[in-house]
Amino acid sequence: MTTGFDPSGNAVQRALSSLRHEGIVTFGLKLASEFGYRRVLLLGRPLDEPIPDVAPTLPIEIAVLNDGEIDDYLAFRPESGRASVSRQLASGWTCFVVRHENRIVSACWAPRPPYRSSYLECDMPVADGDAYLTDAWTLAAYRGRSIAHLLCLYQLRHYRALGYARALRGTVPENRSALRAHAKSGFRPIAMLGRVRLGPWRHHFRREWPDP
Repeated sequence: MTTGFDPSGNAVQRALSSLRHEGIVTFGLKLASEFGYRRVLLLGRPLDEPIPDVAPTLPIEIAVLNDGEIDDYLAFRPESGRASVSRQLASGWTCFVVRHENRIVSACWAPRPPYRSSYLECDMPVADGDAYLTDAWTLAAYRGRSIAHLLCLYQLRHYRALGYARALRGTVPENRSALRAHAKSGFRPIAMLGRVRLGPWRHHFRREWPDP
């Protein structure tokens, strides 16, 4: 997710931190997610719609990460792990990065389908002609400067030029700041995807989002 409070620690600690920072509704939903109930709002953006030109507020460069730049990515997100980044690139995933003063400050991945969500424990509904965007992250010092928005617009143009018809992404519905950022880039809700787990039993559901 692009932004939003994501506390660390055990389940109860994370839920209590959410209660302090985000209120009772988010507290309840995050606590529920720790004990079996999770949901993600699937967002879509047709690529035949106009993609606006936005001027950056900082001198930046946007490009695709290559195999020789993994150290640069690990300096940006050291928790990712070299083996994980290498495996994703080798599997055909594309990582788009934003650099400021030769330093990666924002990134977003586009996995090669099928893409399995570890959060929902299922494959995401990515069809032919869909580009799925995930694991977007911007350094805290660079948020609020439209850098993630510019990166997203770059990705949209990239996949439109390749002949893709639609871009998809998912976010937890409680992450309102991320939803606002995605809406700014033209993404709209398609469906609510969810998982209910009780011990070894799992149930996945999809609820179509009503047209506005």
